[in-house]
Amino acid sequence: MHARRDVPLSVWRFHDGKPGHDRQSAGLLAALARRRPLDVLDLDARAAAVAWWHPLLRRLPAALARRAPPALVVGAGHACEWPLWAARRAHRAHAVYLMKPTLPPGFFDLCLVPRHDGLAAGSHVVLTHGVLNDVVPGTGPRDGPVLVLIGGPSAHHGWDEAALLRQIASLVFGRRERHFALSDSRRTPPSTAAKLRDFVQHGVSVHSHLDTGPTWLLQMLARAGEAWVTADSVSMLFEALSAGCALGVLDVPAKRADRINAIAPALVADGLAGTLDTWLADPRLPRLPQPLAEATRCAELIDHRLLGAVACVA
Repeated sequence: MHARRDVPLSVWRFHDGKPGHDRQSAGLLAALARRRPLDVLDLDARAAAVAWWHPLLRRLPAALARRAPPALVVGAGHACEWPLWAARRAHRAHAVYLMKPTLPPGFFDLCLVPRHDGLAAGSHVVLTHGVLNDVVPGTGPRDGPVLVLIGGPSAHHGWDEAALLRQIASLVFGRRERHFALSDSRRTPPSTAAKLRDFVQHGVSVHSHLDTGPTWLLQMLARAGEAWVTADSVSMLFEALSAGCALGVLDVPAKRADRINAIAPALVADGLAGTLDTWLADPRLPRLPQPLAEATRCAELIDHRLLGAVACVA
């Protein structure tokens, strides 16, 4: 017996307060909501972990006990693992975890794991191209500026400010007509962010992450035909591909050879992104025939694999 699609599906979404994790689960549920109505309850996994996740307990806080039990529970971030498993166990709900788990994958119905995390696909593991996100391709004209998105040093990447600024200069001044929007991020060193302002001129704008709202990047990606992203910014690389932008990678030094700093070179090797060297020789970037739509693909998979026989709860 298949679920009724005119009745909202009860979903509990656990979060850990980290924006990147929040966008993963939000993107998945937004894609699922385009397929069927949802009744989503957001729960702080950190509070749940203290209150009721213990494997030996089945009690719920009174506020949760009065709500409809979930048919589906989702979450991203390690703080969500035990609450997801406990809710699955207490309610016989389907559980979907959006990362490589520390618990055995069999504790969940599905784990949606980026390929670069090195986990093999299996009955409880589906591999994705990058982390899921909430980017939706724009339907209007691609008349926005070329985006240049700057990350910063991390556990996996170092930072060579002078080399990066030379790359940006080659990109910006390598075109006869300029239509660029440069943006820093929370990891961008203050000195780099300050020097980006030297590029401001007619046709080139610079935007600080401190001044842009939470939807600014989504709106810009929807209109941009082309985006250049520093190699350290893994999420933004896949967001640009999800938006349908042609993608270029700006080089930053890697601290060591590992799975994270191999992501950008792999995108280039697979023909999904270009480099400044190749662009200077031939000013065209690879473009996917269709935007990368991993959240949509995973929502379809969950709908067919898990929810086909689940009765929706109002």
